[in-house]
Amino acid sequence: MKTLLAWLFGTVTARITGAQPEDFLNLCARENLVLWRMVQRDLFTLEVQVTARQYARLCQLAQGAQCGVELEKRQGLPYFFLRFRRRYALLAGVALCLVLFAIGSRTVLTIDVTGNETVTREEIISQLRLCGVSVGTYGPGIPIREVENRMMMAMDALSYFSLNLHGTRAEVIVREGDPAPEIRAETVPTDVVSSATGVITHIEPWVGDAQFQEGEAVCEGDVLISGRMEMDTVTPTEHDLGTMLVHAEGKVLAQTWHTLTAQISLKAQVKTYTGEEIRHYSLSLMGKRVKFYQNSGIPYENYDTISEQRAWTPIQGKQLPVVWEKETHRAYETREITLDPAQAEEMLRQALMEALEEQMEEGKVLQADYEVTRQGDLLQVKLVAQCTEQIGRMVEMDTQEKAVGPRHPEKGTTGADEKTKEAERAEE
Repeated sequence: MKTLLAWLFGTVTARITGAQPEDFLNLCARENLVLWRMVQRDLFTLEVQVTARQYARLCQLAQGAQCGVELEKRQGLPYFFLRFRRRYALLAGVALCLVLFAIGSRTVLTIDVTGNETVTREEIISQLRLCGVSVGTYGPGIPIREVENRMMMAMDALSYFSLNLHGTRAEVIVREGDPAPEIRAETVPTDVVSSATGVITHIEPWVGDAQFQEGEAVCEGDVLISGRMEMDTVTPTEHDLGTMLVHAEGKVLAQTWHTLTAQISLKAQVKTYTGEEIRHYSLSLMGKRVKFYQNSGIPYENYDTISEQRAWTPIQGKQLPVVWEKETHRAYETREITLDPAQAEEMLRQALMEALEEQMEEGKVLQADYEVTRQGDLLQVKLVAQCTEQIGRMVEMDTQEKAVGPRHPEKGTTGADEKTKEAERAEE
């Protein structure tokens, strides 16, 4: 410990010469001057060591004891820096490094996002950048609570957002909210109409009156389940009570037929690389790109660009915003080739089947027939498919009236009483 303190504060080794060196030692003891080390070389010479701050006082006491002082050695941290007192560029560089270290140790270099499931990390970081927080932002200058409030207002999918700063790392913790339940507008009168032409195989009205039966043919746009319901009478002799509007719902399955056509040319253009290429290197430092090339033009008419990035990751899983980028531009020429008809036909068949499955809602293909024709270099495939699918879709009625929602019988009343009340409301 004593050696470390001596190096930090600096020490001076001096040679004291006089007729009576013991007078010098007595003065040092009387003035409480601490000698870190003392060696007697002969009867008239002492070698002593004191701190750099006490050297001037040591010279005064030696002069009072009529002894001479000869400086032998200076060592320690203060004298190490004293060597560079005239090297101004070096001192400026050291000062700049200290400033950069002080600022850089509190600058955001990495952003970690946890807790997200459906919302991507890129979406959160992009919105965070709009709120003023990104790689290179000075940490103490970030209004954390304001940023959290702005993020919650900007991203409806989040139910919780927290921003924490840990030195150069910004930690973002999010929680996603549950999706809002679908609100059924039961007061809006609707019909269930057909979305395709076909033959009904199953009809199940949940609300409303069915207009067709199983086995009947329907056209696109026909009303399958009407939202205009005939009101039942209480007694057989009672007059007609009219109709009431409801929010019609139901499930209607039908057998349908679809015809899709696709075509492709058997002549295609492919790339052939010539072997010529140009490479460009750059360094991205906290989002700022530094290019190591002068001419950014590409002398090729046709070329592909392949980008490679290598980030500096000093710790596993911790990536710093220092990225080395390499762009390779490869020249190519195009040439014409002839596709294999069998492979082209198979590709069109798969594309037609995928398109058919996207068109259907809750359906499946019962039978699929393909018709292949070729005219020169043009190959055409036609798909005729027999399917079963859900064809009912809700359409709002063109009326200003509201639908009658579901009602529950009041306590102490019967179903007949409820129907009587509905008839009275209809007459009004």
